[in-house]
Amino acid sequence: MYNFIEIEFLKLKRSKIFLLTILGAIFPSFILFLSAKFGEFSQTISLETFLHQVYMYTSVIFVIMLFTIIISYLFGREYNEHTLKTVLTAPTSRESFILGKYIMFLVWVLIITVVTILSALAFGYLAGTTEITMNVVLENFKQLLLCNMLLYLTFTPLVFITMKITNLVPAIIGGAMLTFTNMIITGSKYGMYFPWSCPYLITSGEIIEYTTNYITSYLIILTTFVIGLAVSYIYFIKKDVPL
Repeated sequence: MYNFIEIEFLKLKRSKIFLLTILGAIFPSFILFLSAKFGEFSQTISLETFLHQVYMYTSVIFVIMLFTIIISYLFGREYNEHTLKTVLTAPTSRESFILGKYIMFLVWVLIITVVTILSALAFGYLAGTTEITMNVVLENFKQLLLCNMLLYLTFTPLVFITMKITNLVPAIIGGAMLTFTNMIITGSKYGMYFPWSCPYLITSGEIIEYTTNYITSYLIILTTFVIGLAVSYIYFIKKDVPL
């Protein structure tokens, strides 16, 4: 398993997709920096407000697309490059293969989380934000980290879809559709029932505005995770490897 993870990291070093996702993680902070300097914010804002804005736009919009691209790349590239049969002929079982891919997805999510908060801190400083304290940074980091971990759990169904449709273009289109759907539903009364809206509503505390408690949303996230994990695992184990 360690060797498999190491090989996956070596692939990332030569991948333009990895750089694309890093730029995508930085983009919300950059846009809000421009807004703070030239547009939306007419007065100096606090770092807490700036970080919260980054967290909101990242969780509801940008990270949905980024996670879709990551999954499509991680789980689809072996099909697209016709290397899956070669990988599985090495001492790597199908169980270890799919587990290693899920671990890489988790590591990639953690990297994006760290890049997002560091870029937000840097652009927030450049924007001239006030009340810069370590407590504010750590609190927003914990909030973003928890949100991304919950979102990670909800993306297992997309792993199955990626295995069925290995092309990156449909994945990007699907990610865009999911992003726009999430933008609309998050602010509606149905947000707490939509798996990709629940993480933001839970971690931001906005879920208290709904009549149902946290447990319902957590159960929706957990159910989505279990179903997606089971379906993707069973499909991969039973599906014949294409030439």
